[in-house]
Amino acid sequence: MKCFNCGAELAGEEYCSQCGVDIKLYRRMIQLSNAYYNEGLDKAKVRDLSGAVISLRQSLKINKKNTNARNLLGLVYCEMGEAVDALSQWIISKNFQNEDNLADEYIESVQNNPARLTTINTTIKKYNQSLLYCEQGSYDLAVIQLKKVLSTNPNLLKGHQLLALLYMKMDNYSRARTELEKVLDIDRTNTRALRYMKELDSAEGKRPIKKEPEENKDAIAYTSGNETIIQPIGVKDRSWLHSVINVFVGIAIGAALIWFLTIPAQQQMKNSELNDAVAEYSDQLESKAAALTSLQAEVDAAKAESEAAVQTASEATEKLGSYEELLKAYRAYAEEDSAGALEQLEAMDKEALSEDAKILYDSVFQEVGTAAVAELYRTGYEAYQKADYETAIRDLGRCYELDNTQGDALYFLARSYHKSGDTENAKTCYQTVIEGWPNTRKATDAANLMRGL
Repeated sequence: MKCFNCGAELAGEEYCSQCGVDIKLYRRMIQLSNAYYNEGLDKAKVRDLSGAVISLRQSLKINKKNTNARNLLGLVYCEMGEAVDALSQWIISKNFQNEDNLADEYIESVQNNPARLTTINTTIKKYNQSLLYCEQGSYDLAVIQLKKVLSTNPNLLKGHQLLALLYMKMDNYSRARTELEKVLDIDRTNTRALRYMKELDSAEGKRPIKKEPEENKDAIAYTSGNETIIQPIGVKDRSWLHSVINVFVGIAIGAALIWFLTIPAQQQMKNSELNDAVAEYSDQLESKAAALTSLQAEVDAAKAESEAAVQTASEATEKLGSYEELLKAYRAYAEEDSAGALEQLEAMDKEALSEDAKILYDSVFQEVGTAAVAELYRTGYEAYQKADYETAIRDLGRCYELDNTQGDALYFLARSYHKSGDTENAKTCYQTVIEGWPNTRKATDAANLMRGL
């Protein structure tokens, strides 16, 4: 025994020789835990598994590191068909004692047998499915499912108990008793099975008991040798007729018995086959539903990937279009078509360009803008002089829109509006010239021309 405080080996003293802590209470706890372990071991030897579980749990409640009690509890659970609970106890035991622990052998015996792991997993699924059938009221399907469970795991006590309850529900008391006896063969003091057995005895005791026929006062009884003969009063002896009638009645009863014994058996066989088919179809349906769900998930993933690819292609197309527009603008700029280059640049989406392309865009736009302003002023003024006021209004208006410091462009734009007959726009432009360039000749001219409108 080791000290709970420092882990040193303890001798017979009441204090730890290493750290000096008081170990009297700790020693009593260890002794009490071992006593419960011995009690559980004794109960397990006589197949009192339920009592063994209670004692071993009490032992672990006092000392959770009692690996002997935990390993034995796992073995008891395994004997009761609870393989998952058994593995849980063995794994916890291994964590407390990593070396020289029998739990290693128990765990390896299960983990190194894939078939047994598959059987455990299948048993749990089918038992849960049988519970679902019971909740849905499909007792026949539940019985079929439980029979499959018990065929692979005959020691599963809760499976036998549930099957016994279903048989009791169906008034099949003999089969219910058989299942409960199987439980008691494994666990002789299983409280639940004993309670079910008591309920079963009570249910069988409520069956109607045939009453003995009342004494017939209209008959005479007399003894002939060792036989007692009852003869009705006033009735003639027609025993031969009775014999014939009894023969025919016996034949009829025999035929009826054959009918009622064979037909239900055949019907029950058909029902059993139908239930098996339904259960098999249900399993197939579940597997197909799972496969369909998996396929639907794959389809959704493929659809999402396709949409992402389309989105990427669309973005790439937009970027490619923007690059082409940038190249066209640069080509127009190289050919000294500043206005055309500026129109190309303004029509394209700058945000779709890469960082390097944006730098090129800004550089070209700056140079093109300055050149375009000069070119638009030149073409607009030439159109004004030629009295082509429509072209003059378009180019001079665009020039002023690009650079609102171009007062001359605004002045000749106002003159173009004035001479084309658009007095409203002419007044607006004259007023802007007056306010924007005061004390200049064009402002004075604009004021004089505006008064003449």
